[in-house]
Amino acid sequence: MQSHDGFDTIFEMRLSILLLALFVPLTERTPGNPLEHLAPNVEILTHFGERADISPDNQRLAFMAKSFGDTMVVDLKSRIIQSLTCNVPGAAFLRAMHLVTGDYILIGPDHFENTHVSRIRDNELWFLSKEPGARPLKLGQKMSEGAAISKKILKIAFSRVAAQSPDLAPEASHLWWPT
Repeated sequence: MQSHDGFDTIFEMRLSILLLALFVPLTERTPGNPLEHLAPNVEILTHFGERADISPDNQRLAFMAKSFGDTMVVDLKSRIIQSLTCNVPGAAFLRAMHLVTGDYILIGPDHFENTHVSRIRDNELWFLSKEPGARPLKLGQKMSEGAAISKKILKIAFSRVAAQSPDLAPEASHLWWPT
């Protein structure tokens, strides 16, 4: 009696899958620069930056110039790029995210100590007004990773670990969202 689509045992089925995988030819990488072969609906906005966040109205893109650096924003119609935190000496932010109001939440330490300490122990939330020349304001809330901000209402969620929340066990994490 045969089972599993004609195989007598699960072992035979797994062996045939393994053998098939060994004989499937590997696809070769396309040579050249992938930026030279973009789809027609894809364009380059900037040649620098990381961790982009689109605004709720789809008009702006906030991004980091680099990790532990300045926050930038590009207007998607004019393609003009501006720094939001150039007025902050030693800016050490890791992420910028839009609020539904047009303001921003920034994530990062108040100063750079080293990659591990600044990213884990000292990482915190900041508020940055959309008003020109505004300076970031500490919200007094440490956080770890995974910030999620609603594009429809003023809601945020993020995780914390023992480095930001001493009441947690050393290997524990906690998903937190204010009510």
